Amino acid sequence: MQLYAIARIPWYLLVEQDGESHALRLYRLDNGHYVEDQVAKAGEMLALTEPFRWALDPATLR
Repeated sequence: MQLYAIARIPWYLLVEQDGESHALRLYRLDNGHYVEDQVAKAGEMLALTEPFRWALDPATLR
């Protein structure tokens, strides 16, 4: 994650697997460090407007 911040990549999406479920954590770059922007667990929707429009429920990941 630190290398992406050094490269100034503005958004970072982390997919976490916990057993059979997943969680999505979206981070945005703020002053050279990532801050958590959104979190969605199975059954919740991660909906983005930046950097593009996109929506995903982690429950659909396999």
